[in-house]
Amino acid sequence: MIEEFLKSGNHPSKILATEKWLNNNKELIQKINKLSITVVSEEILASAVSTKNPNGVAALVRNASILDYDLNDEDDFILVLDRIQDPGNMGNLFRTALAAGVNKILLAGGAHPLGQKVLRASCGSVFHLPFKRFDGSEEEIINSLLPVLNQFSKNGFQIISTSSHNINPNKSQKPYWEIDWSKRIALILGNEGKGIHKRIQEAFDETITIPHSELVESLNVACVAVPLLLERKRVAYTSTSIRQK
Repeated sequence: MIEEFLKSGNHPSKILATEKWLNNNKELIQKINKLSITVVSEEILASAVSTKNPNGVAALVRNASILDYDLNDEDDFILVLDRIQDPGNMGNLFRTALAAGVNKILLAGGAHPLGQKVLRASCGSVFHLPFKRFDGSEEEIINSLLPVLNQFSKNGFQIISTSSHNINPNKSQKPYWEIDWSKRIALILGNEGKGIHKRIQEAFDETITIPHSELVESLNVACVAVPLLLERKRVAYTSTSIRQK
């Protein structure tokens, strides 16, 4: 986690570390300002963090060094997470989004990316992906998110919702490989139990699905994200390969 934070171009404000950890991580220590390191006993470190079995180090970082969300003209792939509750899912979604080349993430409430469980599940990916989180009641969150999505649409983004093919048979849906992934896209993934908010679904018509057996009502959101987010890279690689031939 500390290594990933350093890779993002930032430095911890303070590090608490045991003597044993320092002796086993000399290469990493070379990258850290030694003035920020305080040597503590294992007992003191354990009392300072919520992790049951700390591995010998804890870092204090400023939120401002992570929270940096500004959309620019070069951004063409935005992930929107609508009320994702499970910290493990949230962390995995950040990790997959980073692997897929997502530029920014919008969060409609849900688990906070800076929660310890999310950070651990993301393996530090949160440090590399700018995000903006909308807080408040469900109505306030959706009222804040919809104008942003509408502005994306005006800027040429496809606003793509995702759905299980069993949830809303009356809504027009298409397999995920039938949309043009080369265009600017804002991909929306919904809450684990309720899916994407009704008002968002009503505002934007484009809905994709991953066809699967009807014996399964729906797929886990973190699992759904893998083929959808990486499809953009697959399309890009395929196009490059065809041009080279």
